[in-house]
Amino acid sequence: MTGYYMVAAATALIAIVVWRRPWRRRDDDLIVVESWLESFSPDGYLPMLRLTSPSDARFLSIQRGPKAAARYRHAQRQLLREYLRSLSRDFNRLHNLATGSALRARSDRQNSSLALVEEKMEFIFSMWSVETRILLDEIAPCSINLKPLLAEVDQLTARARETARRRLEFRVS
Repeated sequence: MTGYYMVAAATALIAIVVWRRPWRRRDDDLIVVESWLESFSPDGYLPMLRLTSPSDARFLSIQRGPKAAARYRHAQRQLLREYLRSLSRDFNRLHNLATGSALRARSDRQNSSLALVEEKMEFIFSMWSVETRILLDEIAPCSINLKPLLAEVDQLTARARETARRRLEFRVS
C-alpha cells in the first residue's frame, strides 16, 4: 500500500516539474511582460494606503461597537494581504524585466545589476516589515507605513520602462 503512495507522489512531482518547464527559454514571456508593462501603473496600489488608516475602525467602534470594529479591521487586514500578494507579484515581474537587460549586458559599468539586487532585498525586507506589522495589528493596533514600499515599486517601474524602451530602440535600429 505504501508503494502506491510513493508512486503517486513521484508521478505528481514529475508532472509538476514537466508542467512548470523550468528549462524553457522565456523570450516569449519577456514579450508578454513588456506588453503588461505598458498598461501597468503603480497608482493602482494607492488604495492600500487607506487600508492602513485606523480612523475608519475608530469611527465604526464609536458607532457600532468594538465587535463591529474588530470585524472591520480583520477585513482590512485580509484586503491588505491580497494587495501585498499582488504587489509582490508585480514587483517580481518588474524586476525580471529590469534584470533582463542587465544580464545580457557584456559589461556593467554602472553596477546596475548590484543595484537591482539591493533593490530586491530592500523590497523583501519592507514586505517582511509590513507583514509583521499586520500580524502585530491583530494583537494591538499599530501603524503601517506603506509609502516606502510603494516608492520602491514606482522606482522599479521607471527603471523597467527605461529598460524596455532601450531594448525596443535596439531592436528597431
